[in-house]
Amino acid sequence: MPDLSPRLVALVVPLLLAAAPPAPRSEEGAPDTFSGVARVVAVGDVHGDVGALKDVLRMAGLINAKGRWIGGKAHLVQTGDIPDRGEHSREAYELLMRLEKEALAAGGRVHALLGNHEVMNMLGDLRYVAPAEMASYADQATQPDEAGAPRGLAGHRAAYGPEGRYGRWLRTHAAVVRINDTLFVHGGVAPGVPVNTLAELNAWVRRDLFSGNEPGGARHPQGPLWFRGYALGEEGAEAALDGVLSRFGARRMVMGHTTEREGKIRARFGGKAVLIDTGLSTGYGHHLAALEIKGDKLTALYPDGRVELTSGTP
Repeated sequence: MPDLSPRLVALVVPLLLAAAPPAPRSEEGAPDTFSGVARVVAVGDVHGDVGALKDVLRMAGLINAKGRWIGGKAHLVQTGDIPDRGEHSREAYELLMRLEKEALAAGGRVHALLGNHEVMNMLGDLRYVAPAEMASYADQATQPDEAGAPRGLAGHRAAYGPEGRYGRWLRTHAAVVRINDTLFVHGGVAPGVPVNTLAELNAWVRRDLFSGNEPGGARHPQGPLWFRGYALGEEGAEAALDGVLSRFGARRMVMGHTTEREGKIRARFGGKAVLIDTGLSTGYGHHLAALEIKGDKLTALYPDGRVELTSGTP
């Protein structure tokens, strides 16, 4: 992203803000339930690697060589953790923001779910932001960086704020969606979440993204952005999962967040838990993989072919 002079920023930013829609509010939730979808493709953690994201979307037949949507009425679910660790999160955001519009125009959908790293950036926890990544936000600043601060810090704060380019967009998104009979979430929906509907669950997460609210689920260690119980196979995990699926009217749960060491999609508990964080980004091995769901058929897509998922492993 090119740097802009402070004078040009002072002229341009007020015009952009004047033309921007109102900032989202915590009570305004995005749609979280969809039915009658013939093809769903789910992709795990990106971590700043837009090249890997493009590779996997091309592999799944959702975009063409120019990065344009060709997926028709398919739904793409990206299960969160677009930023951090890599250096090209902004390009990944921009790609998904554009594909949202292109897919909707074609009768499809793109669901970019909230992950813990999106929330960390929105709330100022920047420990995993690479220096080059931070610097890439410099053009979003309305004022210079403070003396001694990392280059781009002021722009990063502005970009992820409630009225910033990426903060505004992220705050309109759900943490959990149900498509047909499948729940999609970054970490996992724990049995102890204090809600009974998806709307309530997403509202609980959004509390933390807007000032003036009581603590919610975005920061909670058992919240849907952080929970790893089903991935780690904690004692009683299958029974807990059964209860959650029943509560939210689903047959299975698809999760990212916990990287699978062999770089392959894994099904657990007879296919009721599907783990899709294969280490997509180059920093995690560039293990390209996507999950395809068509009716009752679950298929793992890899560069060297397709593997139908069986009943899964414990």
